[in-house]
Amino acid sequence: MKFNQIILEKLGVLFQKCNLNIIEQRDNYLKLLSKYLVIIIAHNQLENSNTIWLGRNDDKMDKVEVDNKVLKLFFGSDLKLSDVSVEIFVKNLVLFFENEAQPLLRGDIDRINKLEEFDLERSQKYTQGLLDKQSLVAANKAWDEGDYREFIKLIDETNKDELPSSYQLKYKIAVQKL
Repeated sequence: MKFNQIILEKLGVLFQKCNLNIIEQRDNYLKLLSKYLVIIIAHNQLENSNTIWLGRNDDKMDKVEVDNKVLKLFFGSDLKLSDVSVEIFVKNLVLFFENEAQPLLRGDIDRINKLEEFDLERSQKYTQGLLDKQSLVAANKAWDEGDYREFIKLIDETNKDELPSSYQLKYKIAVQKL
């Protein structure tokens, strides 16, 4: 049986109850739409991976990928949807939709907005982490070259409180050297 057929066999009735209509369907892809919610469920045969995206029914292209971290941190669930077989994915997807995702399926706009805010915040933290790493690489170079003014400037661009103590010590030394 094809991936989309397996999903519909296990969740079709629930989707109908929640007024989720299939708007696009292929062997390994299913897109459902309700008045408030978009759900995309996909299987990548090359990677043998399964993915689900959720989001508001609007013109925004960005939908939230619900991976194991989102399940744990946002929904408080120990279910696994990433890095599992199709069988486990479908089983856990059924449990997810019957439990943690119920407010979303019912069209709870506040919960959908909170999910999107959570995803945006997580994305911003990730981006800030990358920027901090770049600043630290540049700060190390400035330190090695004895450019203490540049070192201080680059460290000031990061979250100093979260830096290892070695950088905080170097920062104090750089300030003293100026």
